[in-house]
Amino acid sequence: MLSGLAESGQLGEPILLLTKETTVTVLPTVASAVMLFTGLAFLCDLKTRRIPNWLTVISLVLALAFHLTTGGWPGLLAALGGFAVGFGILLVLWLIGGGGGGDVKMMGALGAWLGASTTLLVFVGSGLLAAVAWFGVLFWRLLRPRGPVAQLDASGGRPNSRRRVLPYAVPVTIVTWCVMSLKLLSFYGFALK
Repeated sequence: MLSGLAESGQLGEPILLLTKETTVTVLPTVASAVMLFTGLAFLCDLKTRRIPNWLTVISLVLALAFHLTTGGWPGLLAALGGFAVGFGILLVLWLIGGGGGGDVKMMGALGAWLGASTTLLVFVGSGLLAAVAWFGVLFWRLLRPRGPVAQLDASGGRPNSRRRVLPYAVPVTIVTWCVMSLKLLSFYGFALK
């Protein structure tokens, strides 16, 4: 029977589950699942500008089941807290016209895997990365020559002011992979000093 969660000390995320007999490591499994999920979301969003419901729903169900199985009720509550942070923040942005419904569901499912504080870190980091990309595109548009070709967007059609410069899954995936890589390096004893 699980006696509770041990805190990693880094962002307060649960990494180890304590039992009376042994300690079960969950970080490598979570990292693998998160990297697979965000990688697939990245590819789908980049190609179609949509994140399919089947992908987010399966990832959410697996995250909840995994955390319930490995962490009991405290694990499930941590996963639900992460879901609430990811889904809640993006839902507010979606309601005011920023982002799509797939982005909301993706961040909810990602939050269920990562927990609340790491989800918040990924949200802030991906927002900063998206802002840098937006300024890069703006700078590029200022430098490129004006004319009929310059007024067409990448797909060959007329530019759409509501079209996002970068699908949201791209910065989320980049930041998530960086965060998970740093956590894994630290976990295996290769901490950056």
